[in-house]
Amino acid sequence: MPRLFVGNFHFEHELTAVAGWHPSVALKRISAERVPSWISLAEDGDLIWTPEPVAEDFWHSLARQGLPRVRGVVDLSSAASNVDEVVPWGWSARTRAISGAIAQPSDSSVRQGNSREWSFAMEHELRVALFGAARLERMEDLAEAVRRSASEFGEPVVDHAWVIKANFGMAARERLLGRGLAFAPAQRTWLSRRLDSDGAVYFEPWLQRCAEVGIQWTLPPPGQGRPKLEGVTPLLCDPQGGYRGSEFSLDTSVPNEWQRAVEVCEQVAKRLQSLGYFGPLGIDAAIYEDATGTAHARPLQDINARFTMGRLALGFRRLLRSGECGVWRHERTAERTPLATDEAAREIDLTPPLVGGTTPANGSRLCIRRADFADRR
Repeated sequence: MPRLFVGNFHFEHELTAVAGWHPSVALKRISAERVPSWISLAEDGDLIWTPEPVAEDFWHSLARQGLPRVRGVVDLSSAASNVDEVVPWGWSARTRAISGAIAQPSDSSVRQGNSREWSFAMEHELRVALFGAARLERMEDLAEAVRRSASEFGEPVVDHAWVIKANFGMAARERLLGRGLAFAPAQRTWLSRRLDSDGAVYFEPWLQRCAEVGIQWTLPPPGQGRPKLEGVTPLLCDPQGGYRGSEFSLDTSVPNEWQRAVEVCEQVAKRLQSLGYFGPLGIDAAIYEDATGTAHARPLQDINARFTMGRLALGFRRLLRSGECGVWRHERTAERTPLATDEAAREIDLTPPLVGGTTPANGSRLCIRRADFADRR
């Protein structure tokens, strides 16, 4: 029987939801527009839940370009009762309920593996903590955290950029960006609410990142094998740290500059597995420069005990021929350029013309090129 892919892309919101919580219209729309991403992991005959209808012609067009023949389904409950396996973006109360007797990781391990609290603790335990990072439990702690962090980086306090992250967040959301001791009223309100609801937030200096990757793992159930490294996917991010795409290739070796990060991540994967988690695990790592231009590695920038876009990018390796590499770009449809027509490239548009009868605001496309051509670009 087929699998059913469920894109609860607002998964972290579900983890923190109180009874009766419902996603906003904007979050629902974002999820609806992202569902074609699952095509990377699907096989012929699989089902993809589309919270808003997507025309069958769209899925047929992807199959004609070498991707699996799948079917979109709108009725989630009915579809879930007719498949052997439900594959969610992340394990929340809702996806557990529709998955029936399918084996699931423990709720506590899912929460730990996606929390900033646990990530912060792992960085300290494994001695890879970021200089200047701090846990804040009171509004009054912020000024001292900024001063201490600026001193660590050798910068004037007024010029020191920082970010504050909530315990659960995703895709550059649930965070504050700031500089120095300036603090807008809206930021103060956000921080006060997060401190009241979560008890703490997490302060970090804003890094001058040189490179970022997603280190992708699969964790078997405890006692059934070691964590498996699936691949290392370079990340494309905007200046504010928002995810904009991933690179992928047939090369499965770990680049030298990321070897240490992979070793640290493996320790985290084993720890999380021992807590009862199994399934996909994506850990973002970064190389950044300090004020003197010295490069440093941050192996545990973000830990995600769920699927990630970097993990889905690995599924597109099936499209590569020998000597080719690919880029999966996410973009606003209003800013898109025409598909490439030169013989050195193949492009596949993963954006439906309509989602629920409306033109999507966001989409993605694949660009596959010869590796030697891509290097010259």
